[in-house]
Amino acid sequence: MRNELNQHGVENLYVRRDRRSRTGVACQYKDPRFGFKEFTGVKQYRGLGSDVTQAIETARKLNACLIPLVASAKVTLIVNTAKTSSKSIKLSTWLTQYTAVQEDKLKSGALKPNTWKVRRGLINRINKAHGKYKLDAITTKLVKALLDSYLKEGKVRSAQAVRSVYIDIFTEAAQAGEVDSMFNPAKTTKKPVAKVTKSRLSLSQFEQISAQFDYKPFKLASLLALVTAQRRTDLCLLRKFKGSDWEERFNKYKENPNHFIDTNDAGDSFQKLVRFAPYSYLENDYLHVFQLKTGKLLKIPLALKLRIIDQSIHDVIKLAHHNIESDFVLHHTKNRNKAKIGDAVSPILLTRHFKNARDKTGINWSSTPASFHEIRSLSERLYREQGIDTRQLCGHSEQKMTDAYNDLRGSDWQIVKI
Repeated sequence: MRNELNQHGVENLYVRRDRRSRTGVACQYKDPRFGFKEFTGVKQYRGLGSDVTQAIETARKLNACLIPLVASAKVTLIVNTAKTSSKSIKLSTWLTQYTAVQEDKLKSGALKPNTWKVRRGLINRINKAHGKYKLDAITTKLVKALLDSYLKEGKVRSAQAVRSVYIDIFTEAAQAGEVDSMFNPAKTTKKPVAKVTKSRLSLSQFEQISAQFDYKPFKLASLLALVTAQRRTDLCLLRKFKGSDWEERFNKYKENPNHFIDTNDAGDSFQKLVRFAPYSYLENDYLHVFQLKTGKLLKIPLALKLRIIDQSIHDVIKLAHHNIESDFVLHHTKNRNKAKIGDAVSPILLTRHFKNARDKTGINWSSTPASFHEIRSLSERLYREQGIDTRQLCGHSEQKMTDAYNDLRGSDWQIVKI
């Protein structure tokens, strides 16, 4: 119980007798911040003189300023203590489980191989940045800092991809009961916006690039992409005829597009497609296209001609015939590294050598130089000007690609009208 000198009712104010002072008493203020690591260098007591009335007024003002700061520090201490003792698992531990979930999706056909290939790399980046934190200690601020590190380097697409994967990581964690269903700090971040920077390819530029190819199969592959408007992998798998194995491949693919994927095998994915996937083929004056990305089945007349270059699909396929025994329309005419004469030309090689030929032209691109895939866009524009139904030719659908990928719709071939 306070003595008679301290019956003033003001917290942190202490009055004691002092014969040396003018009034016979001395006033002291006990700083409430003393002892908190957030407030370094704070003395425990401060002298307020010998005038009790003045000291009471000063102490009240100090309390009004300092007590809220101390309360805030106490809250922070309590919250941090709770997080330290949290039973939540580390992000790195959860990412191991999350990876297993993704691999199961890959095996069941719910996740595309290329999507998983990219996602696996992003998981490693997230783990490197935040793996040491517990799941419930990941904050929106932490996620934003990671995204900003990509944005500062101009990697907007990478930032978008990291954000998307981070959101899915917490969505899966909530489903597994590792975090609250409403806890998703990545979802709170603003989605990075990317401007389209890739240059469109013109016919003149295509012709300049084509002239730079030093290996005929690559040049013909580019030309075939232009007259068919099809994707590079579908063209690389294109065979001269339909084999007896096609129906079996197609049926297995309908059941599970990834039935031949081994998550522990880092081998050549294109060679697996050659061995197991349904393929495009030539039959009865039609190019039968099986689109691996969407599962669509197209029959394109070989007579379809791109008038602006005065060449048909049939003309280009005839040019690709090199009197070499091969099942593939686009095949090697020389032994090159691991590829032998007659082997299918791989999509990766096409992309690489298109870039080499493109760089030799010295074309001054206004933004990101056009890639091999831009040939498909160029073809679509040229055929549209010609009056062809390019949505049908390209196999585009109003459905989302993910839905179309998993819905192969039986075995109905859609005939492209010319």
